[in-house]
Amino acid sequence: MAIAVFKRYEKKYMLTFEQYEKIRAFLSDYMNYDAYCLNNKSYKLYNIYFDSPDNCLIRTSVDGPIYKEKLRARSYYALRAPQDKVFFEIKQKYKGIVTKRRAVMKYGEVLHMVETRTLPESNKTAEYIDRQVEKEILRMLIAYDLRPMVYIAYDRVAMFGKDDKELRITFDKEIFTRRENLTFDGDTSGYDVLPPGIILMEIKIPNTVPLWLARYLSENGIFNSKFSKYGKEYEYYVTGKPEYLAEVSHNA
Repeated sequence: MAIAVFKRYEKKYMLTFEQYEKIRAFLSDYMNYDAYCLNNKSYKLYNIYFDSPDNCLIRTSVDGPIYKEKLRARSYYALRAPQDKVFFEIKQKYKGIVTKRRAVMKYGEVLHMVETRTLPESNKTAEYIDRQVEKEILRMLIAYDLRPMVYIAYDRVAMFGKDDKELRITFDKEIFTRRENLTFDGDTSGYDVLPPGIILMEIKIPNTVPLWLARYLSENGIFNSKFSKYGKEYEYYVTGKPEYLAEVSHNA
């Protein structure tokens, strides 16, 4: 099992398609596409969010507390076997700072933890710090009585700074979700969580937005807004989704 830790600020912006095309062209002078963007094209991200039967984690999150946390499994491709790898992630936010700890695990090991509330036997020989993260994930599963609740997938374009590798910008479109068939088998049915033609941009930075980028955003009237994919899904789950967000099926 491998592990990674991220700590950063995340700022979100809602773009029209025209704004998206324009800023992508602008960023090409300052940023490179990441390894998943083959030929500078988007790639799929598949996520399963875990929550309690009464949606405790997302209910707390949308209330805007100082501290909040989420648990999700993420894959960059449709899974075919229990041995396929996924990221099992804890995402926490405290006073605007996002911390993410994630473990690369076999999908079968993730299912084992969720179903049995025990650590995978195959990882008993893992290094101390790796085992500690497994224990933290298990703690969340037990403490909140978590189980798979929501599937969210989307197309992503991701870029990172040429001079500052920690500067990362992502563009997510065709964000769709469902509360049935919570698997990574490639099923693309669900409903969109954004109006047609709207793209979510996220700027992920360790400190402040660089001056060249801040100037571009200001000059083009692009302003920070609050948005959560899971939070928006929960809003529609509780209140009913708008008529323009009809059932869809995106290509895998």
